[in-house]
Amino acid sequence: MTVADAAVLGRPAPRVGLRGPASAGPLLERSLPSAAMFAAAAVLVAAGALPVVDGELVLAGLATAFLATLVARLVVRPTGDGGLVVPIAHLGAVGLLSAGTGSPAVLFLLLGPVLALVAAPGRRGVVLAAAGTAAVLLLPTALTSAATVPPAGALLLGPLAVGLGGLAVHEATRRLGIQAAEIVRLEGQREALLTQVQTRADELDVATRMLAARAQTMTSVIDAVTEQSIIGTDVDGVIRVWNPGAEKMLGLRRPDVVRKRSIVEFHLPEELDAAATDAGSGTGLDALVHAAQEHGSDVRDWTYVAADGEERTVSVAVTPRTDDRGVHAGWNFVGTDMTEARATERMKDQFVSLISHELRTPLTSILGYLELVLDDEEQPLTDEQRSYLTTVERNADRLLRLVGDLLFTAQVDAGRFTLEPHDVDLAGVVRAAEETARVTAATAGVEVIVDLPEDPLVVPGDAVRLGQACDNLVSNAVKFTPAGGRVTLSLRAAWRDGAPVAELAVSDTGIGIPGGEQAKLFQRFFRASTARRNAVPGVGLGLAITKAITTAHGGTLDVVSAEGEGTTFTLTLPRA
Repeated sequence: MTVADAAVLGRPAPRVGLRGPASAGPLLERSLPSAAMFAAAAVLVAAGALPVVDGELVLAGLATAFLATLVARLVVRPTGDGGLVVPIAHLGAVGLLSAGTGSPAVLFLLLGPVLALVAAPGRRGVVLAAAGTAAVLLLPTALTSAATVPPAGALLLGPLAVGLGGLAVHEATRRLGIQAAEIVRLEGQREALLTQVQTRADELDVATRMLAARAQTMTSVIDAVTEQSIIGTDVDGVIRVWNPGAEKMLGLRRPDVVRKRSIVEFHLPEELDAAATDAGSGTGLDALVHAAQEHGSDVRDWTYVAADGEERTVSVAVTPRTDDRGVHAGWNFVGTDMTEARATERMKDQFVSLISHELRTPLTSILGYLELVLDDEEQPLTDEQRSYLTTVERNADRLLRLVGDLLFTAQVDAGRFTLEPHDVDLAGVVRAAEETARVTAATAGVEVIVDLPEDPLVVPGDAVRLGQACDNLVSNAVKFTPAGGRVTLSLRAAWRDGAPVAELAVSDTGIGIPGGEQAKLFQRFFRASTARRNAVPGVGLGLAITKAITTAHGGTLDVVSAEGEGTTFTLTLPRA
């Protein structure tokens, strides 16, 4: 770890005692000025510029100086007080040279080791520099008899000057060191910040490219839809997305619409006003999105007005749109042109209604005359004739019930379905349904179990229609349960969303309904694949009628089924 690393991490630089010429480091750097001055002194001695009083002392001084410099070269990082050894050795060398030459000029060599000592950490170096200076001044007197004792003023002022100056130099060096460490730390932080900025820039670049790719993917998917209109708006209804399907359906190109037109402009004003009145909401865009605001999505038929004035019936799915932060940003309108489909449905309904009315009159006449023939005591029938006519009567009754079901569904679609509400005991309705299905169930080998509460369970409703709904559920359960199976009718009082309700559950152990087909069960004329495979008779109207009756009573009809395991229909009605 370098000094810069230590400064950045807030820890002291490690001190290692390894030896080697690769990095003598700070110790050698502090010793170089002294080494240079000793080299200059050696040159001056050799040139005779400095007198030589005692050659051995001069040689010992120079040898000590150069050996100390060699040690500084070899030591990588001194430990403990090892960094003070070389300057002290240099002070000893100065003392030896001063004694060997007897010349005060040698004292200029004090500068290097004194500066090295006062620059060392702590104030011990200052004390050693002052003491060392005094020792250098006294050493010639101790080593040579010819040397004179320095004046007391020199012995006092020299070390004092070194001590005071050393303190000043030491403090300046310490402050410079702190500032240098702070600079290194700030430089490290700058480098770290630059690295972070570069990393964030790279991440932002990747995220930007990913968003651009995702936007391109979404655009290509939307543009690939040509048979459905996909229109996106902002919160005010101004169009922001207009796909080729919308261009085809409404006859306007994207540049003519985006940011220029509102979704409301493509709807009939009277239709929006009617929707606003029904929902109790504001007009315009509020009427369009009111249901989606409450329930999260909405699918219904609306009338779109194309650029040429043509009106088209469109099934529109409305969903809220959010931005990347999850904030509501507008609305999505996905439309499917249902003009031809709705026209076909109306024609089919009219045809069914017409045929049903045309069939009902002759069927009623046939049944009337059959009753007269079967009950005529003056002209009794043979057993064979009675058997034949009973079969005719049974099938005529079945056909009349089918005609009645067709007429009922036509009334529901036309909005002419009415109820005669009274207080109805559902327990009695369930018992009647069980009695009606009892003979059929016994013939099919199906056990019917009834689980009713002891007290009456009263609901407001039309007794005839509720009986029709219950009969449909029970007859279906018996019809779709093989011999040896079981049908259970259970009725109980319950609470749902804080309101009292009655729950009628019809469960069977029959052939069940595939999961992918259960959503279509309540459509007219739909028959499950299990019913077709097992050749179960029926036309697919019973559940559609039951659903319509349940909805008209403010209730719900739910189904839970597993193929091969059985089915449970739960009819829930509000209690009185």
